[in-house]
Amino acid sequence: MTRAQRRPRLRVENNAVLTMTALVVDAQVLKVDSIKLQCVDDLFGYESFTYLNWDDFEAIFTLDELTGSVITAYMMFLYEQMKNGPKLDHGICFVSPSAISPSERKSKRKHIADASRVVADRLSTRKDNDIIILPYNPGRHWVLAVLDMKTYTCYYLDSIMNSTINPVLRQIIDAAMSLYAMQSVNWVKAKCPYQTGGTECGYYVLKFMKEVVEEGIAILANDNVGEGKVVYTDEDIDGIREGCSSFGATFVFK
Repeated sequence: MTRAQRRPRLRVENNAVLTMTALVVDAQVLKVDSIKLQCVDDLFGYESFTYLNWDDFEAIFTLDELTGSVITAYMMFLYEQMKNGPKLDHGICFVSPSAISPSERKSKRKHIADASRVVADRLSTRKDNDIIILPYNPGRHWVLAVLDMKTYTCYYLDSIMNSTINPVLRQIIDAAMSLYAMQSVNWVKAKCPYQTGGTECGYYVLKFMKEVVEEGIAILANDNVGEGKVVYTDEDIDGIREGCSSFGATFVFK
């Protein structure tokens, strides 16, 4: 049994969206190795797609750790809402988490050099977008950086209380800014809700991203991520689970 199969599903039976999505996933995704999610527009500055398998969906249903594929899928969901929905586009673009998070195949020095080039390249293709969203996983923990190119400020959001800014991510973004604009960055550890368990970091990062997409950089400048909440509620997290899983499930029959 996989890790996902050993964990019970949480708050699914009483949630209509999660229940229906789970029925589709159990009936269809188990039959295949994975499903392909394609973003039709310019999500990362190039053609973007990812793959989700049954374990990825089951992690959402069991509130387990989220993979980079799930994070990317939710970024696609936010991007499509931002470009095709009724809400204001605040001038936001995204960087792929898999392109900047560390890999066992690379040394630390090589990873920083390659990731900073990825970020610099994204800055050069951002068009008129001044807010760059960068989810990052240094190792079994998700954090978020949001770079404001109007003020050269980078906001850092971490759902672990009393954490410090990840030094490798800081080196990556500082190096990217040197490559792109020869400009230093003002780093701000943003006030945000904190997780109480051991596997919620991915959901918190998705929620952080959602709020920035909906409200723009002002929500960070005004220290209003989470609207003053110390901890996100079950309803907050379940809203993220609904959006992520239902969006992924729409690709089952494509």
